[in-house]
Amino acid sequence: MSVTNPRDEAEALYFVVDRLSRRFDSVDESVVRELVVDAFVDFDDVPIRSYVTLLVEGEVRRRLRERTNQERPVGHHKAA
Repeated sequence: MSVTNPRDEAEALYFVVDRLSRRFDSVDESVVRELVVDAFVDFDDVPIRSYVTLLVEGEVRRRLRERTNQERPVGHHKAA
């Protein structure tokens, strides 16, 4: 497996889950995986598949940001 050149969508999605799980370490990996699968299903009918994993990653990143911002007390920001 190669992060820079995945063999197929399944492998690419594996890396998406891994990246997002590391970035949003306060969210359980199983939750990240579920969000990735849910977002991926939204693109089932897209005939051109080249950018599907990028679109999925962007959508899940947005959802995770919303989720983690809601969980964080107002005025408390995680150090970058």
